[in-house]
Amino acid sequence: MIITADMSAKEIVNDLKENYAKVRKLLDEDSKNDPENEPYLSKYKAKDILNNMRDVLYNISESESGLTTIQVNALKGAVLLCIGNVDMETEDLTACEKALKEAEDILLPSALEPEVIILLVNVQNNLGLLWSFRDEPEKAKYYLLSSKKICEDFKATLRMPVPIESILSITTPSEDSVVTDFLVLEKAHTLTLYYLAQVYGSLKENLKSAIYCHVTLRRQLMYKDYEPIEWSLNCATLSQVFVEQNGFYQSRYHLAAASTILDQYETELLASENDSEVYLAKKETFKHRSADVARCWVKYCICLMSASKDRLMSDADNVVDAITDMSNLTLEDDENICGGDVKQLVFPDLDVSKYEEKVGDKFLLTYEDAREVFICFQGWLNKAKDYYRADTLASDHIELIQDCSQAYAYLAFFEEDDERRAKMYKRRVDMLEDLLKEVNPTYYLQYCRQLWYELGEVYSEILNIKLEKLNTSKEKPTPHLLKKINMLCEKSIENYGKFLDSVKDKKGLLPTKLQSDEIRPVISAYVYIGRNNMKRIAVDKNVYLSHIKKSYDSYQAVVDICKNDPDAAKMMKEEYALCQEMVNILPLKINKVENELQALKL
Repeated sequence: MIITADMSAKEIVNDLKENYAKVRKLLDEDSKNDPENEPYLSKYKAKDILNNMRDVLYNISESESGLTTIQVNALKGAVLLCIGNVDMETEDLTACEKALKEAEDILLPSALEPEVIILLVNVQNNLGLLWSFRDEPEKAKYYLLSSKKICEDFKATLRMPVPIESILSITTPSEDSVVTDFLVLEKAHTLTLYYLAQVYGSLKENLKSAIYCHVTLRRQLMYKDYEPIEWSLNCATLSQVFVEQNGFYQSRYHLAAASTILDQYETELLASENDSEVYLAKKETFKHRSADVARCWVKYCICLMSASKDRLMSDADNVVDAITDMSNLTLEDDENICGGDVKQLVFPDLDVSKYEEKVGDKFLLTYEDAREVFICFQGWLNKAKDYYRADTLASDHIELIQDCSQAYAYLAFFEEDDERRAKMYKRRVDMLEDLLKEVNPTYYLQYCRQLWYELGEVYSEILNIKLEKLNTSKEKPTPHLLKKINMLCEKSIENYGKFLDSVKDKKGLLPTKLQSDEIRPVISAYVYIGRNNMKRIAVDKNVYLSHIKKSYDSYQAVVDICKNDPDAAKMMKEEYALCQEMVNILPLKINKVENELQALKL
């Protein structure tokens, strides 16, 4: 486009309008069909047109265009914003920064003008995104907070924004378009808050990040600008962040909101039921993501049981007024995102009581409390397992069975009757052993390691219950009980042994230096094997001697690991000291038994 002296203002604006329409078509439609060998073909064509438009806008006067200075500057900002977007999408971040900064410089002096506000918010959002890509969260935060403030200041003027299409007369102002223009600004503002949530996450300000996530979700509901499945998944994921802060009140609320929106979507989906591929794909996606939300409920129940156990174990004298709603956390709310009250993180027009009533949000004190949570847990677990089956999605199925095992472990903690507790552990044994029969160690070795180790632990727990019963009973132990104790010892040792074998090389040797995440389980496994060998009951002294020697070998293995690896010795200081002591004591015991056996032969 070349400006000539005889061109009228109307012709200049019409040319800008036509070129802007071409740009939007190239970017919004044609770019989706670009060939694989030229993925940015349409974007580069659009950029050529945009550069030409920029030259025109920098060389026209108000009288030539019939536009005001603010309108011309808005058009310059719009063109530069598009150029910056193309540069960002084609990964030319240096050129992107230059275009966006130029746009910001032009627009900032008129920040609160209706023609400028939408553009400026988007420019600063993209600058925030750009610095996030460069792993500079502080710089990103600066631009995003600026975008947030400018938008809020503009809304305080009670004026309505004017989009670039109106300046170019692409759209005719009407009552409906005014509402639409306002929503365009609100959508850009929502994006600002979403980006701030990510930035605060990068800065490890997790509470503030979570609150910005909530505000983003709330605004999406308010303006009906959301996709139900994506919204529900994001809301359920946010619930997990609150759990980490012991915010069970907030976590349950967000899970309930996620399930409520999924219910609404399912009603709409079923109403449009047909045999089309599109419908079947939507139905499959719904089943998949419903299972994911169910898994978040599963985690909520497990975390509530786990946190309750930890609290009872660590602070038995102060178990009445413990806080589970994060109201004890202080939030420096200088950005006015929730009025400083983290209890007000709600969606005002959404009734979530149906799901909130199914499970509590307070710490558990009794077996009955734990049982109610466990029953809720089982319901959500079964829903997740319906989708994540062993024959189709093995990894997820394994993790769900592990979750079930852990839930039984926490329930057993609250059970005071030893026999019932032992039965719960037996349920864990059955489900873990059944799972191992289905899992191929070649493909799922890491999971098999976890299962072997957990089985070693569970058998040890049952063993301790049986031994306690034996020690407190005044009656003579039955052969059946003695046989049961030995079987439990052997099963625990066997599973710990399989775990250790999986860490060893083909020659049966441990690595010279264990990985940091292997140190604790490997050393713990050896310690348990050492203890359980000593717990085995043997009438025959030769068998008894072999048990002591195997125990000694296990303790010696720990000593050898810690001698060769200072990190292991530091991490497992108590276990190392215990094993050193046992390595000194057991040879004396071995020598004594050997002498007794020798005397019997004489």
